[in-house]
Amino acid sequence: MYAHYDKQTGNTQSLDVHLFNVAQSAAEEAKEIGQQDVAFLCGLFHDLGKADPKFQDKIIHQRQTHVDHSTAGAKFLLEKMGQILQKQVIDKEKMEYCEPFIETVCYVISAHHGLFDIPLKENSDFTQDDKIGKLFKRISNNLDKHYNFETVVLGFASELEKQLKKENQMTLEQLILKAFNNFLSLWQKLNPQDDSERDFYTTLIVRLYLSLLKNADILDTINAYTNIIEPMSAHTYSKLSTHYVESIEWVYENYQNPTTEINKIRTSIANEAKKRGSKDSSGIYRLNLPTGAGKTQLSMRYGFHQMNKQGKHRFIYIAPYLSVLEQNAAEIEKVVGTEGILEHHSNVVDTESKEDVDGDEKATAYKDYLIDTWDSPIVLSTMVQLFQTFFKVKSGNIRRFAHLINSTLILDEVQSLPLEVTTLFNLTMNFLSRIMKVNVVLCTATQPVYDSSGIDHRILYGGLKNEPADIINLNEQQRQVFERTEVYKFNEDNEIANIEDIADEIAKHEDDSILIILNTKAAVKYLYDLVKDRDPRRCYHLSTNMCAKHRLDIIKNIKDEICRKEPIICISTQLIEAGVDLDFNRVIRSYAGIDSIVQASGRCNREGDRDKGIVQLVDVNNDQENLSYLKSIKVKKRVTEQIIEDLSSPVNIEQLNDEFFERYFADSKKEDLDYPLGKDEPTVYGLLSTNESHNVEYVSLKQSFKEAGIKMDLIQDHSKGVIVYYDADEKCVPLIENLIETIDLFQTEYNIDDLKRVKNLLNQLQPYTINMRVSDEKQNALMSYMDGEILILQQNFYDNEVGMMENMNEFIL
Repeated sequence: MYAHYDKQTGNTQSLDVHLFNVAQSAAEEAKEIGQQDVAFLCGLFHDLGKADPKFQDKIIHQRQTHVDHSTAGAKFLLEKMGQILQKQVIDKEKMEYCEPFIETVCYVISAHHGLFDIPLKENSDFTQDDKIGKLFKRISNNLDKHYNFETVVLGFASELEKQLKKENQMTLEQLILKAFNNFLSLWQKLNPQDDSERDFYTTLIVRLYLSLLKNADILDTINAYTNIIEPMSAHTYSKLSTHYVESIEWVYENYQNPTTEINKIRTSIANEAKKRGSKDSSGIYRLNLPTGAGKTQLSMRYGFHQMNKQGKHRFIYIAPYLSVLEQNAAEIEKVVGTEGILEHHSNVVDTESKEDVDGDEKATAYKDYLIDTWDSPIVLSTMVQLFQTFFKVKSGNIRRFAHLINSTLILDEVQSLPLEVTTLFNLTMNFLSRIMKVNVVLCTATQPVYDSSGIDHRILYGGLKNEPADIINLNEQQRQVFERTEVYKFNEDNEIANIEDIADEIAKHEDDSILIILNTKAAVKYLYDLVKDRDPRRCYHLSTNMCAKHRLDIIKNIKDEICRKEPIICISTQLIEAGVDLDFNRVIRSYAGIDSIVQASGRCNREGDRDKGIVQLVDVNNDQENLSYLKSIKVKKRVTEQIIEDLSSPVNIEQLNDEFFERYFADSKKEDLDYPLGKDEPTVYGLLSTNESHNVEYVSLKQSFKEAGIKMDLIQDHSKGVIVYYDADEKCVPLIENLIETIDLFQTEYNIDDLKRVKNLLNQLQPYTINMRVSDEKQNALMSYMDGEILILQQNFYDNEVGMMENMNEFIL
């Protein structure tokens, strides 16, 4: 019996070889967290349905016919596991976990080609069958007389059992009992506070097992066609880990014997970061330091010592904005080079709305190969991509989840997360640290209080061996060394200002370098057009309408001019305020959250060249800065207005941080923290936990996995990664031309080497991408390749000054 058959070459892979390969590969990856037996069990039976003659006929003769090959393994194990656990498990406490375990394994096997929801329908007219959910409905429907489960599939399963005993010296009963003990061990580490937390953690267990299975399945599917993809060896990982530690230590060697007070403090906290990085167990930690303390290098020192001393597999750095990612990626690569580093932001290869299908599996495997899976020692990505890894339904998103196992996860500027993801974030962090051996570091100068009494589902700070949550503790005297600005209201009487007023204020300070941060791209573009022609200073525009390389070039130009003491003007969205190392004499910041204002202040008098830099807070006219579609900024702005309304300038903004977050959480309704989906709609947290609105009663699993994944977006958009012609950079245009030629070659000959070159070129072109909302009427501006998987913006629609041309602003993010 075949698992895979290549019609073009005649190459085949037998079904039993595929099943054991996948089982072994999944188990190997799961061994780190003690889940190897359940991973092996899922892998061994995931494609049992391929033994059916209908499937054998399909892959040889009729590729377009649909055959359900995912349900048979679930059906087989449902009966087997039920019989064995009923006979062997007699402890009452353990018996409570039998049903959840059985359903979890069966769901993972059934869903390995696409998530599905447990509830059958959303209307109120339920039948008794509806209340058992879609998993059991699928399994019962597999009794369809058109399939050959009893006559053929069970016979093949019996042969698998014999092979298991021969090759692994284990009976199926022994494997099932070991797998059940793996599952029990998870719950011994988790401490759900209520039924909703228990069911949400179950969702994450399902995703973990599914991720392990899909990674192993796709790898072996690709290798079945003799195109071998070898995971990085343990020796190479170890060699790179040593290189990373040596590289960061060489940097800190140059910082020895500091003379200034601020550098003495920086050296002290760097030594503490090294010490903690060498010893900390998995947990959730805070790196709570003022702007200018050198958090990026501290994160590297901590994380690389975690890899070297604690055996962590990956250093994963996550930034909230592309600008922060771009700058810090450059800083990291400057220290360690580029070997072993994956930088991932815009999804250049788009797989929107394409579930796995059991049609042309070769084509599916090739497309999956194009998706970045974070299988690198150092991963640099965005918060959007991380949340997609947690919750979205695409194959690549699910596959990334298992690659978080045993990593150090640096979450930079974590205060940027919107309120509505608080519950999802807190419980997922708990799961990562307790189950997946992840060391989570929340890194920001403005720490949200995620264990506040105003939050029902709180984060569990600290290490699993009781290490303190704060990696560094600064006393008040040390903190004062980093205070380099004074914050003033633009209008002391709290009067609303127009953008024209800001332009007038800029003109008053003609010898200063000034940074202006506004909340919308439209407001930024309007002020930029107002100022650039009437002010003699060089004026720069920054927004996400510009590709990553374009923004980096602008930031480099700004740095160069600042170093030459030339007064300049920069007008930007919030992408510049957190983590971008620029130093202006004066900052004007549109009202936003206290956390954003503190971050913006960090771009002012950064090096302490003046006694105090000046930060001005301006409340911009809503007609000119419309926040209707920016809910998080709008809510935070309102809380800030309430706090500072009665305060006089200068305002001690940093001391208001805790009060801001306490009010922010306290003023919010419970469901506001659970990702609400609208009036009379459930929350995403509800869909992924108890799912009470969907009325599934008789089974353990009840979640709407797919619905939640589709509806949950960290940023509410429907954008696609689009490559742009940034021809100010000499590398961009030749790369695009090479990509188009290589795609044409691949689609002519379908050679795997050409596909690898496409992937390599796409990786090189990531700095030249933007995120774009694509509607029907905008398609004319795009060139589409590989059935719309790869999109390129026509050259005349991109401007080297402001990025995307103004007439496209309505659909650019």
